[in-house]
Amino acid sequence: MSEALELASVDSAGFSCAPLLDAGKLSVTFVGTGDVAAIEILAAYLKQVHAEAERLGISEVTCDFRKLGFMNSSCFKAFVVWIDTVKNAARIYRIRFLTDPEMHWQRRSLEALRRLATNVVSVEG
Repeated sequence: MSEALELASVDSAGFSCAPLLDAGKLSVTFVGTGDVAAIEILAAYLKQVHAEAERLGISEVTCDFRKLGFMNSSCFKAFVVWIDTVKNAARIYRIRFLTDPEMHWQRRSLEALRRLATNVVSVEG
């Protein structure tokens, strides 16, 4: 894939998202706390992730939550909107979540997201 990634990192107080394009797959590492201050940032960022995945013809987007300490329900709603957008897109790509097994909230919460679109979402960790 010769095209460059046109998705910047986001770094806000206590919350960050850092993208990486490698071998045709996009990964985004989430760090910190997805709280009320992160809601609008995250919603806008996931729209950009989707646009970039479509532009580049990405087959998979990995969301690495292993350094994410907490995410509130409003931030999870941004992921629900994104997953719904992907599963109804003309060209569907996979969304893979990486979790830290020590953070039990991740597995429980992400399992609910996986059930929204089992053909699109997977959860590992």
